[in-house]
Amino acid sequence: MSSDEEFNPDQENLEEYDTEEWKGSEEQICSELSDLDISNTLGSTNPSYAPGYNVCKKCSYRYKITTGVSTLRKHLNKHQLRAPMKKYQVLTKKGIPFNYDEQKIHDKYLTNWLICDLQPFTTGTNIAQEIKRTLEEFNIFDRIITLTTDNESTMIVCGREIALTIEDEISSMTFSHCRCAAHVLNLGVQEGLKLIDDSVKKARKLMKSIKNSTRLCDELHLLCDLKNMKYLKPLIDIVTRWNSTFYMLRRLEVLKPALVLLVADNRSISIYYPNDDDWIAIKDTLLLLEPLERATKYLSASSYPTIGETHFIFSGIQAHLIKYIEKETFTQRDMASSIYRKIRQYWMIMDESSIISAIVDPRNKLTVFPEESRLNALRHIQAIYKIYKEQFTPTNTVQYASNSKRQYFLLLQQENEVDRINEEMFTSTIELEELDHYLQLPVDVGTDPLMWWQAHYNEFPVLCNIARDFLPIQATSVASEQAFSVAGNTITKTRNRLLPETARACLCVKSWMDKGLIE
Repeated sequence: MSSDEEFNPDQENLEEYDTEEWKGSEEQICSELSDLDISNTLGSTNPSYAPGYNVCKKCSYRYKITTGVSTLRKHLNKHQLRAPMKKYQVLTKKGIPFNYDEQKIHDKYLTNWLICDLQPFTTGTNIAQEIKRTLEEFNIFDRIITLTTDNESTMIVCGREIALTIEDEISSMTFSHCRCAAHVLNLGVQEGLKLIDDSVKKARKLMKSIKNSTRLCDELHLLCDLKNMKYLKPLIDIVTRWNSTFYMLRRLEVLKPALVLLVADNRSISIYYPNDDDWIAIKDTLLLLEPLERATKYLSASSYPTIGETHFIFSGIQAHLIKYIEKETFTQRDMASSIYRKIRQYWMIMDESSIISAIVDPRNKLTVFPEESRLNALRHIQAIYKIYKEQFTPTNTVQYASNSKRQYFLLLQQENEVDRINEEMFTSTIELEELDHYLQLPVDVGTDPLMWWQAHYNEFPVLCNIARDFLPIQATSVASEQAFSVAGNTITKTRNRLLPETARACLCVKSWMDKGLIE
């Protein structure tokens, strides 16, 4: 079914619906229509994040405003939601409930009802409410500054709802919705693979033919032993599995010496074996995709800070793609260009949400920003610094020089120096010098950011609080998705009646055992 089917009264079959299919009286329907403010009602079906569309609140599927009621009804049937049916009839037929103009108003009302009112829940809003409930249960709702999700439309709605809730209830000026960096990279790769050439298609058919044949796999195993190679089973790429095309082609390249012998003895797969030109294209594809695979793995970790590296890594990837876009002899220039455009499209959204984390990472600071955006980045950190400065309560005396206490008493002995002491020792030290002093320090490329801030807390107390809040932000949603995968192994078809408290306890115990906290 097309998502953009448009309603055309002249093409509709006027006899397909029965006039008796309406539930309820005509008077009740007319009464509801007379009380309906069409302009207000239709506003909820045309949200700001999808102008010109009706958005299904259950699956976030989009339909044009001009889509007919019958199409919306078919979509609703997919969710096992049955809507009553009625359409405009000629005026000469008896039993007509509405004339043509009334029927147009009624169709608008029915469209709004199908999209908004009939469905049992709103996915994005419902997820946001459940997240809020869980955060409040652990008493940390007012301490949340970031939500990291993938780029699915439901999660975008969820992020917007949480941001509005936080703004209304706790007036936080630091909350942001981060997009999963690994998901953005995967979207870019998938966009580029739409332009994949015949070389990769042949490689896919070859690997699939071998993988699906036990005889060919056994022969390949023997040939690997003959070549003193480690046997690796052929892989095939899957759309939903990140980097799977890269892994398939790399496996093909590794098995090449044994595959040459296998293809020579099996004509059925020889037509799929790459020729010299195909191997050049395959190697170019591997060369293009390797940095994206490495970035996905690096940013998906949860044992070290990753959000501060997003600018650094994405800048490198974009430079890598531009290099091969401009290289005329490169066989996958179109793929590189398509990936670059897709990543650039999402980077315009991701850029602002990771500025603070990049600056408070002592390995980067302002060096990861191009000259034209460096001033904007500096304004961001100054605004956040001002917010944290107002909330900061010092627990220790801030000292930049080892003799600052003794210097205080030396200055006391001098006449008319009290005012200058107060200004230099208290005001300028924290208010004016801390951020500037940090940015003037050289970049420490090889350091651990968390250890660096632990060692420099007394020197930069306000910035340390900022780093403590922003550096632990996850650059991807992989850790969360892995937690759901683990939960899927706990809550199974045969254990489907666990209480929430029991399931939570089981997952916590497993996590503690994996971390070695308990035996």
